Amino acid sequence: MRLTATDEERALQEEVRAFLARDGLAASDLPRGLDDRMNVLREWQASCRDAGYVGRAWPSEFGGGGRPPVEQIIVDQELAAAGAPELVNVVGLDVLGPSLLRFGDDRQRHRYIPSILSAEEIWSQGFSEPEAGSDLASLRTRAVEHDDHFVLSGQKTWVSWGQYARWCGVLARTSDDGPKHRGISMLIVDMQSPGVEVRPMTQITGHAEFCELFLDDVVVPKEDLLGERGGGWKIAMHTLGHERGTAALPRQVKLRTWLDRLVRVAARRELDGRPIADEPEAQVALARAFIGVEVLRHHAYRTVGEFLNGGAVGPDSSSVKLLMAEAEQRLAATALEVLGPTLQHAEPAEAGENDFWHETYLYSRAASVYGGTQQIQRNIIADRILALPQE
Repeated sequence: MRLTATDEERALQEEVRAFLARDGLAASDLPRGLDDRMNVLREWQASCRDAGYVGRAWPSEFGGGGRPPVEQIIVDQELAAAGAPELVNVVGLDVLGPSLLRFGDDRQRHRYIPSILSAEEIWSQGFSEPEAGSDLASLRTRAVEHDDHFVLSGQKTWVSWGQYARWCGVLARTSDDGPKHRGISMLIVDMQSPGVEVRPMTQITGHAEFCELFLDDVVVPKEDLLGERGGGWKIAMHTLGHERGTAALPRQVKLRTWLDRLVRVAARRELDGRPIADEPEAQVALARAFIGVEVLRHHAYRTVGEFLNGGAVGPDSSSVKLLMAEAEQRLAATALEVLGPTLQHAEPAEAGENDFWHETYLYSRAASVYGGTQQIQRNIIADRILALPQE
């Protein structure tokens, strides 16, 4: 992958930086309450869309920018480097939107893509179930076909932002013929339909980011079948590849900003009259965290480079997913290790800083689970990259 920017790409970097300096929003400035936060984030994404920074590489006929994919990568990295919050419709933009563009028909693209870009309609993802998380092909949610619709029943879990979503991409079994991963289809479900119940789940961070989703004889028009009937597994693998692979490049930038932030805090806080950053043990721990972020950066560039050169986001994304989880968890654990007692006894002005590192650590524990567990990623690597024999 070419690592140096062209003149045009450098001009885009400067343009985004000027936008952020003028109209930017810092993640640290978001309201604590989830409802208020979501309202601010909707406005933030709409502002970014109006500036041309959302869906920049998506087709212009559906509301995108029609620009080269590398430009969206540049924008995403600049947003991450500035400490801007994640775009609120991240599931629509990074997970299901690419699948709509790839497998949807023109009606679906014209109907759904513009509102994904503007955050007018939030999307969620209905894949995992209580007994079908890592073994996704064992899902039991079922869609029974009728003349012009499906009747959908079942339960989903870990549905991010489900209480705010208008639409959900749901995997459901439409046939029992053949291997269990064959008879699965993807349906676009209106979350306002009768029979849909959403129950928010409060995480250890105190936020109710995830939800349980209950589907009781929900009617889904056949026009909202995404792709072919029985083609859901193929769509799911495409979806998960984007979730695991292309997201790593801006993520490693964000992790590097967190690491730089941790170094600054360690330099200004003292233990026994000495800056924490001067302690040899702290320096070793920070160096290990830095190495993890750098390894992730280089692997992310390789994966995205293959994508930009016309390749698909394939099984290599599992390697990046592993590294992304390890780097995030190591960095968060390093913060607690290095800052130590000062997280409990810092000056009042540092209370917000302490809250940030506590919440970062708690949230990081999920990094090795969401988007596919570490065990599943290693199985994919063993099977599809290393071609190791089956157990």
